[in-house]
Amino acid sequence: MNVLRLAGVLALSGALLTPLAQAHEGHDDGPAAPTGQAHPRFALESEAFELVGVLEGQRLAIYLDRHASNEPVNDAKIELQLGDASYTAEPHGPGEYEVTLPQPLPAGELPVTATLAVGPEADLLAGELHIDEAVHDAPAAAPAWRRYAPWAVGGLALIAALGLARGRGKRDAPLEGARA
Repeated sequence: MNVLRLAGVLALSGALLTPLAQAHEGHDDGPAAPTGQAHPRFALESEAFELVGVLEGQRLAIYLDRHASNEPVNDAKIELQLGDASYTAEPHGPGEYEVTLPQPLPAGELPVTATLAVGPEADLLAGELHIDEAVHDAPAAAPAWRRYAPWAVGGLALIAALGLARGRGKRDAPLEGARA
């Protein structure tokens, strides 16, 4: 295959596989708002600490830091009361802890109480976790590449078919000056 034919195939491939992105009126106002469902979360704070919990299915990620400096708090003992159930958070990284729930939490308002022990300091934080019914029923969002995959496969198949057809046509044609 000569260089010009290769360049033409690459250009055609790029044109078929590159989605056209054109902004129109109203699309130049800044970054788009997230479209997916946010995970349920709660934020508790006192004069000394800030604690944020993010519920992802049956995993509750907890982030703890100092209120004044926003410095992550390591080596804390966190006892968490979610409704009527009690859990002990396990360290998971700098300022990060996690609780694995035995079953999904029910939809609605759930009271949250966190008892913290950090060295000689102790604190009690309270708040609520709101879980929408939609969080339980929402299917997992498909990745964006899945929308373009069929088009990409189709384009590649078309290019391959055109290349094979062109190659066969040249092989079957008699050569100029060939001896009989």
